[in-house]
Amino acid sequence: MSAPAKTPSLIVGIDLGTTHTVVAWAERDAAPGAIRVFPIPQLVTATEVEARPLLPSLLYAPLPGEAPADPFGDAPFAIGEHARRRGGEVPGRLIASAKSWLCHPAIDRTAPVLPWGAAEDATSLPRASPLDASARILAHVRRTWDDAFPDRPLAAQEVVLTVPASFDQVARELTVEAARRAGLSARLLEEPQAAFYDFMRLAGAEGLDALLARSGGDATVLVCDVGGGTTDLSLIRVARGAGAAEGRPVEVSRVAVGHHLLLGGDNMDLALAHLCEPRLVGGTGEKLDPARFGQLVLACRAAKERLLGGDASSGGAPAGGGAASGGNAPAGGGASSGGAAPAPPDEAPVTVLSHGARLVGGALTTRLRREEVEAIVLDGFFPEAPRDARPQRGRSGLVAFGLPYERDVAITRHVAWFFARHAPEARGPTALLLNGGVFRARRVAERLAQVIERWGGPSGGLRLDVLPHADPDLAVARGAVAYGLALAGRGVRIEGGAARGYYVGLEPPAGGGPRPAVCVVPRGAKEGSVHAAAGRTFALVVGRPVRFDLFASDDARADRAGDLVPLEDDRFEALPPVAVAFDAGDAARAAAGKQAEVRVQIEGELTAIGTLDLACVEVGVPAPRRFRLAFQLREDGRGARAAAGEGGAGPPEGAQGGLPERAQARPPAGAAQGGRRLDEAREAIERVFGKGRPDVAPREVKNLVRELERVLGERATWTTETARALFDTLAPSARSRRRSADHERLFWSLAGYCLRPGFGDAGDPARVAAVAPLFAERLAFPQEARSWQQFWIAWRRIAGGLDEPLQVAIRDLADPFLAPAEQRLKKPKGVKPEALDDLLELCASLERVPAGRRSELGAWILERTWTDRDARLWAAIGRIGARVPAYASVHHVVSPAAAERWLDHLLREKWQELPSAAPAAVQLARRTGDRARDVSDRIRGEVERRLVKVGAPEAWVRAVREVVAVEEAERAAFFGEGLPVGLRLVGE
Repeated sequence: MSAPAKTPSLIVGIDLGTTHTVVAWAERDAAPGAIRVFPIPQLVTATEVEARPLLPSLLYAPLPGEAPADPFGDAPFAIGEHARRRGGEVPGRLIASAKSWLCHPAIDRTAPVLPWGAAEDATSLPRASPLDASARILAHVRRTWDDAFPDRPLAAQEVVLTVPASFDQVARELTVEAARRAGLSARLLEEPQAAFYDFMRLAGAEGLDALLARSGGDATVLVCDVGGGTTDLSLIRVARGAGAAEGRPVEVSRVAVGHHLLLGGDNMDLALAHLCEPRLVGGTGEKLDPARFGQLVLACRAAKERLLGGDASSGGAPAGGGAASGGNAPAGGGASSGGAAPAPPDEAPVTVLSHGARLVGGALTTRLRREEVEAIVLDGFFPEAPRDARPQRGRSGLVAFGLPYERDVAITRHVAWFFARHAPEARGPTALLLNGGVFRARRVAERLAQVIERWGGPSGGLRLDVLPHADPDLAVARGAVAYGLALAGRGVRIEGGAARGYYVGLEPPAGGGPRPAVCVVPRGAKEGSVHAAAGRTFALVVGRPVRFDLFASDDARADRAGDLVPLEDDRFEALPPVAVAFDAGDAARAAAGKQAEVRVQIEGELTAIGTLDLACVEVGVPAPRRFRLAFQLREDGRGARAAAGEGGAGPPEGAQGGLPERAQARPPAGAAQGGRRLDEAREAIERVFGKGRPDVAPREVKNLVRELERVLGERATWTTETARALFDTLAPSARSRRRSADHERLFWSLAGYCLRPGFGDAGDPARVAAVAPLFAERLAFPQEARSWQQFWIAWRRIAGGLDEPLQVAIRDLADPFLAPAEQRLKKPKGVKPEALDDLLELCASLERVPAGRRSELGAWILERTWTDRDARLWAAIGRIGARVPAYASVHHVVSPAAAERWLDHLLREKWQELPSAAPAAVQLARRTGDRARDVSDRIRGEVERRLVKVGAPEAWVRAVREVVAVEEAERAAFFGEGLPVGLRLVGE
């Protein structure tokens, strides 16, 4: 017999922060006051190792030949303090804010995109994905821990990993995956809760009693956690419990969690960098390149920490903040210093070191004064905000390094809006707990407290109890351990369950009105409790993937599992759809081609590790099958994958090759657009491409599209469901395309049109995977120019669904036929493609090809424009050099230098004679706010003036002048034709 698994002897809390990583721990049977911080060994110079309580969450790629020591197996990166120092000295080799990148939906978070903005030709530079960077930091923690505690390896302990409360399910899943890659199994805890656990640990029972006494027996605590990358807001209620006689005099519950705000210390550093940049370049109007601007941001961060970090005591609350301000220090110890902190300096230097011999190539230095920093932080990020303030939804904001920072940086307005939504009847909270390094500055902490106190009106009346806090750098990790101890019965546990409710969208009512949704996991659901949408049975067609449109809401209303509610834009946030494919389970019926349905209910559970688990469970059968609906984490998964769960061996995602029907509360059989007409259209396809039919005349093959339009209406009116249903009928008969040249041409024409743009439906990844191998087979009738044309067009239409390897394979085939003769690229034997203009348009649409090769293609096309006035050439260059991709992760965008070279040539053209000139210029010069993608102000100004001169639409001019969202019509235009009805492209 195998030995029983040992119970973990330690509880370990890990705060994987944007700026620092901190580890705390305690014996499982210890009292909360016995929590200790683990000093993390790290390189502090190229050769010296030192254990420190804070591990900078930074990865530095050493220069060739630099060869720092690697005692922890971190190569090819250095992690920690040495990474911070060298990253500030050497531009373009530092990975920072990996945690913020984990929640960035416009990039593939599993692709090696960091360091962001690295040069295309930096082929030797090690790169990492946000997921990999997070895993590497955790792996460093695990290895150093195991060296320090060889008899208590970290993987064998109970690990609590903290995340922002506002992290969505995908970001949470990615965090769990990062821990798994580091060899750890972790439970997730929201950071504001961790901060409050640390407060309770220090305050003890007496401190909680005192809080209730000052609050009249019922306290509403606003936890404001401003970290390096995010601002996290939570409401926590502390009240007298009915179970006092049973030893539980106080009950604590988390009431609400704020929306995700990519807003924190990083934004303040950016604001300071924008202030310093003109001083460094001497008012020349030039800008630092992305790598050196990254150095400047790090230098501003260091200056900010020096100027603001030492004027608040480490163990108390800010003065003037309410009843708790004058003392009432927490019991149980925990003060991290033995005396008052030294006064901060009046100013600090900001230096960007030399790299190159350009205009701004020398070492540049300026100084930041303390009053400047306070003015930017206080007036910009903590301005006055009344109780009814709302965040401003402007068109521009502090953006850089590709991260979509919050447009309105006024944290106080976000706090007011959060509180108004979740406590509409209250004037303000009764207590405030601050966490995050920015609140070390007494004036910043005072400002937020004063803003909230003024919600009581001009006569006051709102006396805010500002709770004392210990070292904010350590509070979250220590609170994570306190949470683990509370789970073991050693401390008060914060109740509350799911911060959001989760809903499945149903079909809109036939007579119009709001689309309904059914609640599957109610807000406040407890960990480990399974919720079923009682009374809501879904009839699913077997053999076809079924799509579920998911929504989340943090609204205060109390919906129960199974409740039907109208979807309202201001209450619900759309999540990626999920899909599942049910096996028919009856081979005889399936072979007979009979329609079958499976009756299921939807179950939801907030798991013990803090993630959401949804499943379809068969009902009305002795042995029900259960299929887990798993969130898709990759960039190309605009839906989610289906995973067969316990209770049945379901097919892999899309194995049936069917159309995802939208989940609905009525039987979906025949409910797709067209009903019997759709069946008639399928029959028409079967006649032409199905098993040999002697009664099918050649004319019927040529007229198939016309027949489909007669049955279903014009192609432009076909819905996504209809188009995908036709593709699902056509795809299994792919071999039949070889019957004749007309069959082959028609197959590619219809397949490409019905699957365009290659994504948007939850079953599209499976469909694309099924058709992808056909590219290597090319054409059975290669002498037919029209077949080549439809072949290239089909792949262009579905390009958005093709992964990088297939897109590269297409380029490998095409490049010898598109490159200038002097390139002398070897053409493949036996391949003589026709319709090369259509092949060129296809290659211009392949956004997942590495940026260097896309730049190369653009250069080839540019050379052709010198002698060829075809407007399609500049349209292709505009697609290749677009600053905002139509479908790919933004790390695939070609460099600004390449885009500027093309714009230099385009600006010499006569735009009145070239209809593609203005649209191409907008794509190449569009402003994104990301220094790694934007062209120079000079070039953008020239493009703006030319657009005005030729009378371009104002929306185009604005897109070049300022940061504006990409309109749906602009993205749809990329594909050269209308998208299926009901399919909407979503921007960054």
